Amino acid sequence: MGAGKSGKQPGRKPIQKTGVTLSDIAKAMGLSAMTVSRAFTGSAQISETTKQEVLKRAKELGYVPNRWARSLVTRRSSIIGVLIPEISHTYFAEVTCGVEEIVDKTGFDLLLCHSRGDAEKERAEIHMLIGTRADGLIIASVQDAKTERPFAELEDAGIPFVLVDRFFPNRRFSSVLVDDQAVGEIATSHLVGLGHKLIAHIQGPPVTPAVLRKRGYLAVMKAQGLTVDKDWIVGKDFSNLTGYSAMRKLLQLKPRPTAVFAANDPLAIGAVRACREVGLRVPEDISVVGAGCIEGDHNPSPFLTTVWWPNQEMGRAAAQLLLDAIADSNGGETHIRTFAPKLLVRHSSGPPPAK
Repeated sequence: MGAGKSGKQPGRKPIQKTGVTLSDIAKAMGLSAMTVSRAFTGSAQISETTKQEVLKRAKELGYVPNRWARSLVTRRSSIIGVLIPEISHTYFAEVTCGVEEIVDKTGFDLLLCHSRGDAEKERAEIHMLIGTRADGLIIASVQDAKTERPFAELEDAGIPFVLVDRFFPNRRFSSVLVDDQAVGEIATSHLVGLGHKLIAHIQGPPVTPAVLRKRGYLAVMKAQGLTVDKDWIVGKDFSNLTGYSAMRKLLQLKPRPTAVFAANDPLAIGAVRACREVGLRVPEDISVVGAGCIEGDHNPSPFLTTVWWPNQEMGRAAAQLLLDAIADSNGGETHIRTFAPKLLVRHSSGPPPAK
């Protein structure tokens, strides 16, 4: 049976809605409301002893600070907005954990938003965060490389923000980046070193990480004197399904590629599934290399050869850059931190098959 109309459940104490105000605390302590208010804001006009006494008494009375009322006075919400394109993707989850690790120590709270990879929704979420008076934003954008306007508007409005894994060539914003051209070069060089000459590429959407990884792939192929047929570059986004459908197209080519560099791990995993579905062995019949290391270190036997970079460290760096900007300790300067990737050789890459 249910709990009945009262909604009460045995063994649980109902949450009490507090109505205690600063005036109540002041009255209980024989102080002025202004003195109590200054104690909460950390004013230098109040002694440390009085501050601690006020905080202790407030806790005893069950006082809950009204964040929104306080923000009207201080013009700060103590909220940092984090906007990512895919909440279930390991990469963005780890970046967010890194952000949280730093922010947790500061008294700020995080407000996490999810654009679902939709550029229009991302712009709407940015405006929502501004409307909540967020003190700063950390954004992994899905705007294409030529659409820097939303961030130029943020900069012009004086709203602190840091981009993660994204940059815009026509405007310099504070960013935390991976050397994405190196990602493409490292992956393709690995396949060339194994003896492959027929190397295809499954590309991502027109955002800078995908654009630069493709550029790295093309640079190595050109440097090695290897031909790249236009049909060997396929794909439109970073999804597992795109990796699968793109590989199905590649497998119909004659000659068929002996190796594939996919712009991220979900694409690579989809590609491996397509190969296995038609009876091809990976890597004996075809090699596949991804990027992003979504299998991580927790998997006891990770399969996918991939290119790795420190996701949580990038999140920590983004949080620190934003906190510095909020405090204006960097004088409003633009700062860019770039992290170097490295190859993780596993079980999905090997020499080309014998004829």
